[in-house]
Amino acid sequence: MSRFERFVAGALLLVCLLIFSGLCIRQYSRARYQAGYDAAAAERAARDAVAVMRRTEENSVLAIAQGAINLKITEAKNEELAPVRERIVTQRVYVGAAICGPAAPTETEISSGSDEAHPAGRLVRADAERDLVALKLAVEEHMATGRACQTAAREHGLVP
Repeated sequence: MSRFERFVAGALLLVCLLIFSGLCIRQYSRARYQAGYDAAAAERAARDAVAVMRRTEENSVLAIAQGAINLKITEAKNEELAPVRERIVTQRVYVGAAICGPAAPTETEISSGSDEAHPAGRLVRADAERDLVALKLAVEEHMATGRACQTAAREHGLVP
């Protein structure tokens, strides 16, 4: 082998060693980077798990407090509504100024079928009474709920 061939073979060997060592260094740095990334990801996952557990505990405490507040609001509403419900359900509904407004004066009243005029306050039909009572109850329930919520909001400092 000539001197030139030995030089080329040595240079080729040196180039191969440089390429091999570069690949090894690159692989090593990738492994180190991945290990650091994995460690950071594991650390963050652990912190997230702790934060989720802490928030879950806080939510449980808050849910218990809100449940107590809701129970208090419901009790206040039901106490306020009990006499109102009883009054609405037990009172009969009559046709008259309260339902229809003031009667318009008529010049001539013709009564068909009898000689008597209709009484000033007569009972409304059963289906109309049922609907009116249901409407009154619904309105009163919604109003009582609103008042109870406003009271609770004032008690807890949510409303100035």
